[in-house]
Amino acid sequence: MRYRRVMLLTEIGADTRTALAAVRSLAREPEHLVVACSPTASEPGSAGAGGPDPTGAWLERVRVAARRVAAGAEVGILPALDTEALEALVEASRIDLVVAGPRPPAAIPILGRLRKRCPVAVLWVPASAAVPGDRPFARVLCVALGIRALRAVAAFLRDHGEPAVRVALFSLRRLPPDELASGVEVAGVRAPVELIRPGGEAPWRALEKAVRDNAVELVVLPRFAPPLIRAQRSAPVLVPPLPMTSRRPAQRPLDVGDPVDLGDAIHVRIGSAYGVGRNPPIPDQEVAFVSAGRVVATATTRDGEVELPSAAAAGALGVFRLGQRIVDEPVTAVERHVAVVRPGSRPLVLFDADLPAAELDALAAGRGVDLLAVRMRPVRACHLLRERLRKAGLEPRVVDASAVLGEGDASDVSGALDAVRLARVATRLIAAEYPVVAIVHRCRTSPSTSGFVVVRAEDVPRRAWRRTVVSRRPETLSERLDSITGAPRIPGNRIQVELDNRTARRWLLDVIARAERTLHLQTYMADDDDVGREVEAALGSAATRGVTVRVLADSLHGRHGSFGLRNPLLERISALRGVELRVCRPVAGLATLEDLKRRDHRKLVVADGRVALLGGRNIAHEYYRAFDEVEVAPTTPWREVPWLDAGARVEGPAVAVLERSFREAWTVAGGAPFGVPEPALVGPTVARAIVHHGLEDAAALEAYLAIIDTARTNVNVVTGFPLMLEIQHALLRALRRGVRVRVLFGHVAPKHGNEPFEGAWATARLAATSLVHSRMDALVAAGADCFMLAIKDVPGWAPGMSPVHPHVHAKALSADGRVCAVGSANMDLTGSYWESELLLVVEDEAVAGVFDERAGSLMTRSVRVERDDPDWQRVARRREWLRHWPGVLSP
Repeated sequence: MRYRRVMLLTEIGADTRTALAAVRSLAREPEHLVVACSPTASEPGSAGAGGPDPTGAWLERVRVAARRVAAGAEVGILPALDTEALEALVEASRIDLVVAGPRPPAAIPILGRLRKRCPVAVLWVPASAAVPGDRPFARVLCVALGIRALRAVAAFLRDHGEPAVRVALFSLRRLPPDELASGVEVAGVRAPVELIRPGGEAPWRALEKAVRDNAVELVVLPRFAPPLIRAQRSAPVLVPPLPMTSRRPAQRPLDVGDPVDLGDAIHVRIGSAYGVGRNPPIPDQEVAFVSAGRVVATATTRDGEVELPSAAAAGALGVFRLGQRIVDEPVTAVERHVAVVRPGSRPLVLFDADLPAAELDALAAGRGVDLLAVRMRPVRACHLLRERLRKAGLEPRVVDASAVLGEGDASDVSGALDAVRLARVATRLIAAEYPVVAIVHRCRTSPSTSGFVVVRAEDVPRRAWRRTVVSRRPETLSERLDSITGAPRIPGNRIQVELDNRTARRWLLDVIARAERTLHLQTYMADDDDVGREVEAALGSAATRGVTVRVLADSLHGRHGSFGLRNPLLERISALRGVELRVCRPVAGLATLEDLKRRDHRKLVVADGRVALLGGRNIAHEYYRAFDEVEVAPTTPWREVPWLDAGARVEGPAVAVLERSFREAWTVAGGAPFGVPEPALVGPTVARAIVHHGLEDAAALEAYLAIIDTARTNVNVVTGFPLMLEIQHALLRALRRGVRVRVLFGHVAPKHGNEPFEGAWATARLAATSLVHSRMDALVAAGADCFMLAIKDVPGWAPGMSPVHPHVHAKALSADGRVCAVGSANMDLTGSYWESELLLVVEDEAVAGVFDERAGSLMTRSVRVERDDPDWQRVARRREWLRHWPGVLSP
């Protein structure tokens, strides 16, 4: 062992042979040895100053024997046996090990006090102890009756557990083999360790039996326990020094999922363990990671998430919070042990960690496949889930879905979305070269998959799994879009984008007017107002010309066919000769959450299979009237104030993909199938038409994230709905990479100056505005350029109406002047998971440049939110709680 400077405390006249033999076994070649002799209890003054020395012969024998152990050994007499004298000697000689026993017996309490004052180890040697002397201690028993004692033992073994030493760990705590192995690895223990647990007898009797049965040569106690020290007869007792770690403030235990190596970094989520119930992320703070007994990395958590370099650790990590504490001994500071998850060679099946017990038992029967539990809900601490897995005979590894996906707290994600999220975790792991072959979920609706399958738990042992071929890790935006959306690149298109209602209306009416054979129109909502009637007339004219007109509307939000509702505009359109109307997913009776949230939100017009329009606009006044086409006054209802929206006009091969998405929805709604022509190449633009099916995939969300995560210089976002936290976190990551982030947003309840326009649901829309703005606050605080849309000085408006802050209904973003995306998919939870959407991703500098110019012009004329503004800071603090707004209630 590694003690170098030793003090032997003995009593004049005592036999020191056993104690010196113990010194030889514990410190093979000490660089310094001090033998401190105290007077006997019966002759307290025999060694007084100036008197004769009656023990000269004894002292000389001790000196000779001590110098056989250490050449420069010193022998001296203590004037008195007290803590202060020993402390002075220990500090003067820089002692790291104090050896005593069996005499003087009064030394035991003094040694306990000395250990509290000085960083020294204490070895007590009983008279009957069998000490090898000629070799190091080879059989060591470490006593650890609690978790803190286990950590202290781990630190001792890291420093003194040589590979040749056989260690028995005596513990009252049940340590599963995986937990013991993890602790050994984190501590950097090189000696082999086996666990001994007492039977039904008292712990001290069990300890005596363990020492005797295992031929123990040295007992290690992490705490100075005089009764146990005195009771030990057959082996010396070593008490390591107290770790120099300041006391941890009272706080909740940590909840840590097993870190996942995704190639670029190791991703970890750290929460506060509340047992059963919510386990929220810990407050942002510095956290240390321990491997091989040393701190290998520190990082600051953000919403409970941490990223570490992939080379930060081998198989296991210890985790602890640094805070304001001084930590000299990291092993004793460790709060949780976790296993780093890395790609393996065998097929991998992911499963929901909260599967019922019977399904876990079925999984445990699997052979030839690796299994990995994924915690989908932060409602149970990871250590409790690991215990469930152990009971089922499964490997107790639990990764957190939020850590893999970068969701942070994900407080707005409900359990109904877990199957899709699990499929997303699988896709992320496959991209990181994990051989994922299947997932097992517990939701009603199964997600679509690519490269892996969905199976039931009982099917896993029955199948012969083959390792998937993992392609190269996707690096570029195109590679990421290929791997996570499944939407191919389509060259040869002519595409225009717009952020102008007048242009959008002109495009719409022109496309309808020019249709010759077929016209397909899909909408989410349709109002019987000036715009609705204009579209009605255009459709009627097209049908009269012999054009086959198909109109598809969402039944619930189109207010037609659900709960007995009839939309007068759609009623009239359906009555037009040559027009066929269908509605998506009508709802009757008692509606479920899925009935209400899983809607078809797509907006699309396709004429003759040749030209298509898509974007965020419904058939209603506020979507298609320009700001200078409405006489805005204080009494104007909010529905009459135009909104900002975005759309695209597409010609070329991408039109066929868009039209096939309409045909799919049309046939699901009961319509007859029809042929879709393949348009010729008409331009230079490459695009992807991404079709997202609610509760089956998250293709639009993944596309947004891919664009943001691969941005190098700038990202421009135009949105008016509450940013999903996952997208917010992606934008925050971009800011930390040095990317300039600009966001244009609006007011769900439009206002003039500081006054909201009146109208139905105005109060609810004010609350929705606060929710939207609360999701911008973190971006503002992080340095993003965030702008509230302002429309000023419009001719024809009533005096004093400038500026007006309208609603932003657009769903669009761009990155690096090379790619932009526009469609129907809001960047909120509903658009990301629940509703079916269309998103056009255009990889063309010219098209992206036009979008950037128009978005930038709107931002320049709008109100920039300044993070140093005291008014904004006050409001942001007041609405901070809205980050926990339930996702199912998001607008």
